[in-house]
Amino acid sequence: MPNPNNNNWMSLLVGQDIDPPLPQTVEEIPFVREAMDFSSLNVDMPEIAKSETVEIRNKDGWKLLSEVYIPKGSGPFPVILYMHGGGWCVGSPEGVKRKTMRLAEQGFVVFNLDYSLAPERTFPNAPEDVVYAARWIVKNAHNYKGDPTKMMISGDSAGANLSAVAIHVLHGDNNAVDGGDLSDIKVNFSGALLYYGVFDFPLMISEPLSNSGYVEVWFTRAYLGPNYLSKIQNPLVSPIFSPYIEKFPPCYLVCGDQDSLLSNTLAMTKALTAKNVPTTVSIPAGFDHTFDYVEHKLAGVTPEIERITGWLKSII
Repeated sequence: MPNPNNNNWMSLLVGQDIDPPLPQTVEEIPFVREAMDFSSLNVDMPEIAKSETVEIRNKDGWKLLSEVYIPKGSGPFPVILYMHGGGWCVGSPEGVKRKTMRLAEQGFVVFNLDYSLAPERTFPNAPEDVVYAARWIVKNAHNYKGDPTKMMISGDSAGANLSAVAIHVLHGDNNAVDGGDLSDIKVNFSGALLYYGVFDFPLMISEPLSNSGYVEVWFTRAYLGPNYLSKIQNPLVSPIFSPYIEKFPPCYLVCGDQDSLLSNTLAMTKALTAKNVPTTVSIPAGFDHTFDYVEHKLAGVTPEIERITGWLKSII
């Protein structure tokens, strides 16, 4: 059963017991963001050849940056574009550095994207960032020992949403967001690894469970704006409504059985399999949101990580 609140998994992330108050206003989000320090997660870091930060785009003064993790060896290596979670409002590449470097250690060039956050940069800035980044990687992956013909997309929570949205655009509705100078570059993902994502906003609104408060303030008003009800069935928001589901690549969906977003994972699994998309779903018992962020703290996480790694290697 899903946990009644988010205290447990949030406490694991920050490294101490917390009882966070429910969000009240959009204006408080930047202050919450500053208080969320996930540096305690970055221990016993995986061994890779190189890590660097690259600038992917500079649009109207907004710099889209990404950390890049390059594995040991000569390459070329398959590529993963990764988006962190945080309800489209908080989070950073720092919080998922350990888990994404773990993928790099297994032989993948990983781009850990620092995409737009609300309320400063509202929808559709984040989807636009991800789509642009995917095209940029196709053009530039060879400079980082990457093979753009073997490219996966991945993310957790809001990042899984953005991953599925990017597939909707790049495998179907190519002009749904501003492509800028890279709008003509084609992207064909080999697979999608989607951790406990939001794929169906109407379902999330009707079943907020432990995310009550966050749904009303962060996920809708801050990210989508005051007129959010007019947007929640847009495939750029709820990719489960994409008319191009049959064009999705092989997908691996994972969500703990204590996670409030489990119903979203199951709904997306149903939508994918109904269109004969090769789909694997894993529901590990006893885990809540962001369980894989804290592999080093929770017994039993490593076997799921190993299953994910094995799946990634099987599709390239």
